[in-house]
Amino acid sequence: MDIQTSLPFVSVVIPVKNAEKFLTPCLKSLNQLNYPKDKYEIIISDSDSTDKTREIAVSLGAKVVTAGGPSVCAGRNSGFAQAKGEIIAFSDADCIMDKDWLINAVKYFKDEKVACVGGVSLIPDDETAFGKACGFIFSYSLFTGGSIYGRHFQEVREVEHNPGCNAIYRRSSLEKVMPVDERFTDGEDVIMNKQLKDLGYKFLFTPDTKLWHYRSSTPQRFWRQKIRYGIGRVLIGRAYPELLKLMHIIVGFSIPLLIFMLIASVFLGAAFLAGFALLGIGFLLFFFLLAWLKTHSLQVASAVPLAIIILMLGWSTGFMQETFWPQHRK
Repeated sequence: MDIQTSLPFVSVVIPVKNAEKFLTPCLKSLNQLNYPKDKYEIIISDSDSTDKTREIAVSLGAKVVTAGGPSVCAGRNSGFAQAKGEIIAFSDADCIMDKDWLINAVKYFKDEKVACVGGVSLIPDDETAFGKACGFIFSYSLFTGGSIYGRHFQEVREVEHNPGCNAIYRRSSLEKVMPVDERFTDGEDVIMNKQLKDLGYKFLFTPDTKLWHYRSSTPQRFWRQKIRYGIGRVLIGRAYPELLKLMHIIVGFSIPLLIFMLIASVFLGAAFLAGFALLGIGFLLFFFLLAWLKTHSLQVASAVPLAIIILMLGWSTGFMQETFWPQHRK
């Protein structure tokens, strides 16, 4: 049988809101995939964009649907409802796909127990220094709560979760868990993936299913993202306590811990405060030097301490806010 005719039809679903900055290179990369043109569709699920997102999408051949809400979860639900593919590929507008992204991914679905295939998320060369610093810290599980986002494995391995920017699913498995509850403002893919794992499906990380993903290019954008993620993890923890890991809680309470240590120093003396400060400075200095050695960029390395501080304080802000002043009760 001709391999071209045996390939499954794929629906690429991308939730967006005001994505004109990134959407053109993303769609151009999708239009240049090494995959038969009649074997895939591109669906842009738009949450009421006020820029030129819709015009760009239509001009580059994508199907545009209206998301049922403002969240990524709503965008994926709406896109999935309109998708025709037996394989559903979720990604983000700030991604650029390798030309073999789909052709490499679909071969792993020969195993009927595989629900999801993901892979490497590389950093584009033209990413900002701060964005590259974010990418650097995400390459360490210490800063991702155990997620494989940003990790680069050289072999196929079974994993618990594939991040939503590079997650390709078997439709028949998704039909058992979608639509996902849209009250989850962030991290809905974690919930969906847990439900699929509970049904006995497998998730694979595959090094040849790769794309390039822009990180948060500015400190302000990273701060807002981390607040959302902190809120999202509390929501996830309420529904599924087993998904709230010790590292999530430690970072979540980093602001009150910092305040406690400062108050304690009043009673324990200046030496205690100096020791605490030196410990924090040493931690940041270690990752600054490590980033300098690995990236060979002083500019990127200099942004790493700031990225770490924003990650911890932003996450803690969102985590504490939703824990003690909940806005999204589950």
